[in-house]
Amino acid sequence: MRIEEKFTVAASADTVWAFLTDPERVAAALPGAEIAEQIDETTYSGGMSVKVGPLAAAYTGTVAFELDEEAKSAVVHAKGQGKAGMGNADMRMTSRVVALGPGETQVTVEADLSVTGILAQLGRGMMQHVSRKMFKEFTEVLGKELS
Repeated sequence: MRIEEKFTVAASADTVWAFLTDPERVAAALPGAEIAEQIDETTYSGGMSVKVGPLAAAYTGTVAFELDEEAKSAVVHAKGQGKAGMGNADMRMTSRVVALGPGETQVTVEADLSVTGILAQLGRGMMQHVSRKMFKEFTEVLGKELS
């Protein structure tokens, strides 16, 4: 499943970039996410819990960051194994930060998400709805943190 989102934050590009490249701050702003430990310079272990319709799923896995500081672009690759036979999830997300002005920044996110197991059976429409809801909650927290 492909997800594409764009939003504007009332903060400088450097401030937004600093937030988006801090795994602890991102996890705190993303509902159901947690960072357990840092494995190496760019990789972390953690978990993600998500509720899709009547089902709740919990995943444990890793998230790795590839950062291009100059272009303010980040590629995040997350892989998780579902608990209790929930299947697997794999996501590759690219984020770009662009200054629109001294106190306004646009963030573009493109993600490819692959889910197997019981959540995959719920259908694309339900998964897109949940993804949009989580993204909206994340952007609201990000906006509050940085304003």
